Amino acid sequence: MRINLLNARKPVLVESIIHSLFWVFFFTAVNVDWTANWFDRTIRPDTPPPLSVLIFPFIFYAHAFWAIPSFLNKKKWGIYILCFLLLFLVPELIRSALTVAWDGQNGFWDEFESNDSFLLGRPSVLWMAMLLSFAYRFSKDWFVRPQQTENPEKQSFFPTNNKMQEIQPLGLQEAEILRQNLEKSLLLSQPYLNAELSLGELAKLIGTTDKKLSTLLNQNMRTNFYDYINSFRIAEFKKSVENGKLMHLSIVGLALECGFKSKSSFYRAFKKATGVSPSQFIQQ
Repeated sequence: MRINLLNARKPVLVESIIHSLFWVFFFTAVNVDWTANWFDRTIRPDTPPPLSVLIFPFIFYAHAFWAIPSFLNKKKWGIYILCFLLLFLVPELIRSALTVAWDGQNGFWDEFESNDSFLLGRPSVLWMAMLLSFAYRFSKDWFVRPQQTENPEKQSFFPTNNKMQEIQPLGLQEAEILRQNLEKSLLLSQPYLNAELSLGELAKLIGTTDKKLSTLLNQNMRTNFYDYINSFRIAEFKKSVENGKLMHLSIVGLALECGFKSKSSFYRAFKKATGVSPSQFIQQ
């Protein structure tokens, strides 16, 4: 168990070390005189304000780990805009107001547009944080997360005892009612078209808990969440092919429209379910 625990923590440890080395390099390489007056911009016309350098890591991690993964999707884009304003506009409004109140030499909007501005200064710490956090999340989600989401069996960090794995199936009547509600919701609402659909979201949709839904799928129906949802996506793909949608979309484009997250996950799921590749199926 100790070996598995170390193996599970290894990617996190490596990433933490990379982050630490990056920030050490960042704070040692940036041209800032930490001992000088932080608010006297006349002594540093071509260097970033110390306060901007200090706030940069906070904005970067808040945007990368809170705003983007929590709110940047089709259903919550409005909330993401509010989070964006909170992270990128409010800090500068506060800084400008406090500087005007403390110094009084410039007006509020003059200070807002000054070289010390988080938004409009040179370099702009907030725009840099936004771009770098987007790049970080993009690389993490496309090159790390797909391996986890498409191979759920590899996500378990700890070996489980066989006795702990012996979860009892739901009762026949309860399982049948839940199964009917599940199929009805999937056919009517088509949540499987959402590539980000999770077990918890599906359980909430049919009015049950994720534990009960997982038990139904694993113990009563002898499948798992990913294979079950992908079966509906594959059926939707076949139906779309029959309806001639390939005249306007590529195979991969149609697969993404049917709820698959990537080309590799689609081809793997399709071959597993049908025994042939999508191209072979279309040629039949």
